[in-house]
Order: sequence, then structure tokens, then C-alpha cells
Amino acid sequence: MRLSVAIRPYRDADFDAITWLCLHSWKSNGVETPVFESAITHLRRKFRPEIPKDAMHVATMGNRIVAFVLFNGNEIADLFVAPARQCQGIGKQLLDFAKAKHAGGLWLTTLAQNTKARRFYEREGLTLRQTRVGRRPGYRICWYDWRPGTPSRPRTLSASLRKQLWRDPRSKRR
Repeated sequence: MRLSVAIRPYRDADFDAITWLCLHSWKSNGVETPVFESAITHLRRKFRPEIPKDAMHVATMGNRIVAFVLFNGNEIADLFVAPARQCQGIGKQLLDFAKAKHAGGLWLTTLAQNTKARRFYEREGLTLRQTRVGRRPGYRICWYDWRPGTPSRPRTLSASLRKQLWRDPRSKRR
């Protein structure tokens, strides 16, 4: 059953809901959330009023924002789904919206530690192109892209995600 989700352009009045989504998504995925005040400052800079029209879209259920996607050209700069609404097809609807909007292809990055997001992207046909060290020590970044004509459901997960998912938790090596 597909949920009744509407996707519409971002409005300035959506800022508080978007901020909540980011902070709680980070926390639910085990990503260390920066001090609340610095996180709010970071988000205010990111979602500044100069965001080009059509760069951010929100997914709503009724009058409640449950997810959003932010584009920077053909990059998906952010795609967040409220923790309580994850695994309900909303992220897939936003990703399908992004693929339709950028039919020539798109790309994104995510934290290597965010295995849930990585599984989702790979299941939906994005290809892992590169893993590199992030700006913050201890964080690795995975670069994914999608090109038209790639299969929507690959048979296997990328080698780096398989290795991370099936690593022996007792192992000291990382």
C-alpha cells in the first residue's frame, strides 16, 4: 500500500519542520549530532532564503512535512525522511521524483556509516562510485550516482557495504 504523499516546493514557513527532520534523522541513524545551537546555525545557512526556486521540495501527508529533498544542480544535497516515517515508501517516492526531475542522471553522497541509507540507494539503482575520507575525522563519505538505463534493482550490494554489514562486531579492525 502506497501512502498518500504530496510533493511540493519548499516554503520559508517550512524551516522549523525541516530543521526537526534533519536533527532527528541524524540522531536516529546514529550520526553524532553537533551541539544543538551549532546545528541550527548550520541549517540556517544551508536553507538560506536564496535557495533557488525549485531546489527544495517537501513531502507532506495532510499538512505535516514528513520528508524533503534538496538539489544542488543534479546533486541531491539532502534527502531526509522523518524517523517515524522511514521504511514506508516515502524516500522512494522522493527519489523517483528526483530521477524524473533529473532524467539525465544525478549523484549524491552519504556517510559510509549510514548503512540504512546506503542499502536504500543501492536497492533503488544508484551505483557506489567512490568512498573517501570525510572532512570530520572518523567519517567516510560514499559517492553514489544514478544514470538512466541502469537497473532499478541490482542483484547485490556493493562490496564496501557488504563488508561493513557483515563485519564481525568483535573484530577490533575498522
